[in-house]
Amino acid sequence: MPNLQQVRDSFLDFGEVHYMVDSDYRTIAQGWSRADRTGPLDLYLQRSNAQLQYVFRTADYASDALALQAAIDAQVDFRGDVLLFTPGAYSIATARTIDVPDARWLGPRCSAPEVARASLTNAAVASIFAIGAAADRMEIGFLELLPVTAQTMFSVAAIDKLHVHHIFVNMDGVAASTATIPFQIAASAQFMLFENTLVWCDAAQGPWINCAGALKGLTVKDFRLVQEAGTWAAVIDFEGTGAVSFDIGPGSISGTGGAAITSLITAADKTQDTSHGYVHGIRASVVGPAAGSLAVATGLAAELSITDCWRAVDTDAAQPTFTSGGAISWESGVPYTG
Repeated sequence: MPNLQQVRDSFLDFGEVHYMVDSDYRTIAQGWSRADRTGPLDLYLQRSNAQLQYVFRTADYASDALALQAAIDAQVDFRGDVLLFTPGAYSIATARTIDVPDARWLGPRCSAPEVARASLTNAAVASIFAIGAAADRMEIGFLELLPVTAQTMFSVAAIDKLHVHHIFVNMDGVAASTATIPFQIAASAQFMLFENTLVWCDAAQGPWINCAGALKGLTVKDFRLVQEAGTWAAVIDFEGTGAVSFDIGPGSISGTGGAAITSLITAADKTQDTSHGYVHGIRASVVGPAAGSLAVATGLAAELSITDCWRAVDTDAAQPTFTSGGAISWESGVPYTG
């Protein structure tokens, strides 16, 4: 059985590991703790030194939200502490604020976002997870996020350096509302990185990432968007005035018959000399945006640069040609122009 140092080493840092334990994850007969000490909770406890034991079992608190608050309070600023969500489903019904610099919220490591073993649900509360102004360099990974209709799930203040990775944003079955926003990023935030994400949607929702005003250095890469039903207007939206800079790609867009995504990116009220976005390596099925609508700027066209982005054509459909008349044989699809 690994000792505490080995557990720390697995997270590549010196911070403490705190455990969130969902007491409802297994049946009473199975239990998290067993008389022979072989239950899941028992095994996690065996990894901890008796004097350095931070276990927050939801049944020991009046709600999952209070257990989460106790875990947040136990994290130490700047230390790089990990809040490890052990397998389970955590439903948070009271807004929580994270103001711990270098905090890391992680589920158990998994091979792909869609097999994340721990999930967080926004229980119909606006901005249920507020990443406060002090929470620079926060990391969120290996989790399934379950938003609810017409609410923001993560409200991100004007912070530096947020890293979100190996996340399954699961909006399957969520009632349509353009106010459903998984990540709302405030003006003047900078250096945000989203990578290795699956976003599943089956209705007209608000943006996956919604950015207000000025934003320096947003990178979104290695993502998969699946639109199962309905029309999704904008997946990543840059609102309001103020300079932005972003790098988006590579990524894929797919879905099922009758579904549609209008635009991957919309950017309003930006100016050429202060804003710039680079979009590259996008591959979309016919569910994806139309050929000229992958990235839409309402201001000057030079705000956005696009390269190596393609929209598929139906099987056996005619392929486009270059203006010179040369057939495109090395890529099946229509090149995006914007």
